[in-house]
Amino acid sequence: MFADGFTRLHGKASLVIAANILSRRINPSERASAVLFADAAGAVVIGPCEDTGRGILGASVDSDGSRYGLIQIPAGGSNIPFHGDLDLAQTRMTMTDGREVFAKAVEMMTDCSISALAAAGVRPQDVDRFVPHQANARIFDAVGRNLGVADHLIVKTIAEYGNSSAATIPLSLSLANQAEPFRPGEKILLAAAGAGLSGGALVVGI
Repeated sequence: MFADGFTRLHGKASLVIAANILSRRINPSERASAVLFADAAGAVVIGPCEDTGRGILGASVDSDGSRYGLIQIPAGGSNIPFHGDLDLAQTRMTMTDGREVFAKAVEMMTDCSISALAAAGVRPQDVDRFVPHQANARIFDAVGRNLGVADHLIVKTIAEYGNSSAATIPLSLSLANQAEPFRPGEKILLAAAGAGLSGGALVVGI
């Protein structure tokens, strides 16, 4: 959204880069989540365009600080910076309640998607492709059902590439475009949820 605003204001292209090295954050004691995480990077270029049917057509963001502790890395940030005597176990990702994370992620991604679609004036049945954050297949399958988006329109890359957090959507966009190039006029729905808890959705016109 910030890049889109910059491009619209200044008429210049913006480069958005997302990358994560989650292999250094994997908690081997949490087998259910450890097998999902991966390292990846992706980038998207947003360029100026006078066609109002292209670019970001609708957006919605949300956060719920009351669920801050559901996904956390105790140390390595500003509260407990890295230092020589730091116990590396404190730098591992921990999920305190997987069921609650699932429920809140589905709820947040669904609600943000509905709001973004409404802002764009696009019906769920008019979405050409749904590119969700690849946190968990059960999560984005549930969101797809909630929205009424057909399963074959959901871009799924987690089985081959895992969950690379912030990089999953740009990576999935690239892979989807390689498999079937985006066509002018397509409406793409992007949605994500993660630690914080925070989430959001975009409707993009190609």
